[in-house]
Amino acid sequence: MSFLKNLSEKVVSTAKVVGDKSQDMVEVSKLKLHITQVEGDIKKLKFNMGELVYNAFASDTEFPAEEVTRIGEEIKAKYAEIEETKIKIQEVQAN
Repeated sequence: MSFLKNLSEKVVSTAKVVGDKSQDMVEVSKLKLHITQVEGDIKKLKFNMGELVYNAFASDTEFPAEEVTRIGEEIKAKYAEIEETKIKIQEVQAN
């Protein structure tokens, strides 16, 4: 009887561990997808910044310093968001 009880406890314990690991994998996948989306945002912002600079150059107008600075700050914030997300991934994987 104790053999069956031990076996039952081990099966339940193993199922819990597998469930927890599966949940962790899903969470890591979501976080990695978020990083990919933020990287896409960064590419768009860099493109917009380049367009502003080139258009000012091509039309021989004043350099749009305020707008370039604003976009640069957005890009900087996006990179910080990626780093925070990487830390979250490490935390999930450490569990």
